Amino acid sequence: MLTQAQNQIIYLMFLNGILFLGLNFIAYSFIFPGPKGSKRIGYLFLACGLLAYLIQLMYQGLLALDYPPDNIRALLLSGFVIPVFFISLAYYRVKRNRMEKPGPRPVETSNEP
Repeated sequence: MLTQAQNQIIYLMFLNGILFLGLNFIAYSFIFPGPKGSKRIGYLFLACGLLAYLIQLMYQGLLALDYPPDNIRALLLSGFVIPVFFISLAYYRVKRNRMEKPGPRPVETSNEP
């Protein structure tokens, strides 16, 4: 059996994973907004609301682990949310630039005698 603190840590790890995937989706939606009439912007707003709720749950979970309340916000924002979001933005930006740049054309060789 796990202790209450260990269960709380596992719960926080689960929330952290969902938050990571959500932040990646938001960054992807910023860089690749979709065609006109796409529902991706609506899903983006839903994801932002869900992620705000997840951050509140993580805040409550860290409070249950007796973290100092003054440090929890800084820990969540500067320790996870902001770095993951900006790294995801940079990744998708590089990916989009590589997709837009034409690659080198293969050199055609003739094997005629």
